Amino acid sequence: MQSDGPDPDLVRRLREFQVRVRQPTRRVKAVVPARGPLSGRDASILARLASHSPPLASSLEQALKDLNDHTRLSFVGPAAEVREVMRATIQLFAPDDEVRQQPWYVGIEQGGKRNPSQAEKTRYAVHRRGGKDDQVRGIDDLIDQLVAQIGRQTYSVSSNAVHVGTIQANVRKLTGWVFAVLDEVLPE
Repeated sequence: MQSDGPDPDLVRRLREFQVRVRQPTRRVKAVVPARGPLSGRDASILARLASHSPPLASSLEQALKDLNDHTRLSFVGPAAEVREVMRATIQLFAPDDEVRQQPWYVGIEQGGKRNPSQAEKTRYAVHRRGGKDDQVRGIDDLIDQLVAQIGRQTYSVSSNAVHVGTIQANVRKLTGWVFAVLDEVLPE
């Protein structure tokens, strides 16, 4: 027997399909936690940085968010970003030409040219703000050593969750040191 209409099973499946297609799609929220709460001191430092360089403040804010993202397999990116924020902030307040004019300037040889070292730039920026250079003496070497250690740890342990926690803790320590340097360099 032949039917004049469409196949009832086909109509039923078409209706089911239409119902599924017309239903609003579920939105999947990103699982990237916000940066953790900042201490009053660190929030003040971040605000001071933002008043002098919004892009650097945004970069530091991004590093803080990344540091609190527990789905990350590596924390080399946030470590490098935090270090770069420190370097760029110091450069902002210690232009090479001004550092070269200081009586204590020695510089380092780079590509056939003598440039101020990061330590000399930090010293100048701290002096410019009215601080004492011994407050941050040696911190640049510590930060570079820690960033290198973080890179080595990430390379050697890959995504092993136990070691990722250790690396994350080291980046948190690095971030604390960078906040301390920024506090000495940034004008009030």
